[in-house]
Amino acid sequence: MAFSPEMFDRAGLPPASLRTGEIHPHAPLLSPTNAWRILRRRTGGHISRSTFYRWLDSGKVYSLRIGCRMYVPWQVLQDVIGRCLGGEPF
Repeated sequence: MAFSPEMFDRAGLPPASLRTGEIHPHAPLLSPTNAWRILRRRTGGHISRSTFYRWLDSGKVYSLRIGCRMYVPWQVLQDVIGRCLGGEPF
């Protein structure tokens, strides 16, 4: 299969500020343990490790797999912190 520059042209897509639900391609990625530690500090320590991993496994918290490793984008963690502090149910 031959590749042409038109295949990679993003001119037809709306600007990044208008697209919702996308993770910035250069967003820092955190290991689940580090993400959980930050989440506990920012929310007052009321979320257990097993609950956070259950959220990851069920897809309630978006995670990215690269090889055999799992990562949580920083942007997603900020959304989770906001939802927890806002009292929104998961």
